[in-house]
This record gives sequence, C-alpha cells and structure tokens, in this order.
Amino acid sequence: MSLQYLSDNTGSITGVYIPIQEWDIIRKKLHLPDESKAIHRQELMEAFEEMKLIKVGKMPKPNLNDFLNEL
Repeated sequence: MSLQYLSDNTGSITGVYIPIQEWDIIRKKLHLPDESKAIHRQELMEAFEEMKLIKVGKMPKPNLNDFLNEL
C-alpha cells in the first residue's frame, strides 16, 4: 500500500492519503457503502442553487474570508 502522510506547518502528522483504488479495496472489505458520489452530487447541486439565489439578489455574495472558512 502506498500511503502519503500529511503534516501541518510544525511537522505534526495530521492525516494520511490513500490512493482511491486502494481505498475502494478497503471499503469493500469493510462493507462500507460508496456514498461519496451521492454526497458530492448533492453538495454541487446546493452550490448551483446558491449561485442562482446570489445572481437574483436573494442571497448575499460571500466574501473571500467567509468562503475560505467554510472549507
């Protein structure tokens, strides 16, 4: 398994990157559902709806700081 470790600016390990092919094997062995596609689709649809509301003035435009804080 080819893992990559993620670290913060102090060098502390904060996460592990697992290639998607290897994650799929792990997910199947653990009998985990593949919900990622549905979740990403739902988030994308919500983003499109928010953009429509912003364009017609029914929702305020987010500033960069608010946008980055949501990530």
